[in-house]
Amino acid sequence: MNLDERMEQSRAYSTFRTSLDLGMGVMYIILGIIVFSMRSFGTIELPPSTAYVLGGVMVVYGAFRIYRGMVVVMRKRKARNRNPE
Repeated sequence: MNLDERMEQSRAYSTFRTSLDLGMGVMYIILGIIVFSMRSFGTIELPPSTAYVLGGVMVVYGAFRIYRGMVVVMRKRKARNRNPE
């Protein structure tokens, strides 16, 4: 068994990965909303269409990251309920 396989099976790595997915998903959604509302960042001026597309992609990707994290959480709960220790 190599290091990558051991890390994938590690409980601490799995917990870290899940919390990273959830946290980064929230951050992407917040950043997407900021891009929607503020179309200029210092000296960079974004056209409205670019701001909407970029903000929309960030919000959708953030929702995907949150979904991926929640799927892992639900699988862990199902497995825990099936095999109570």
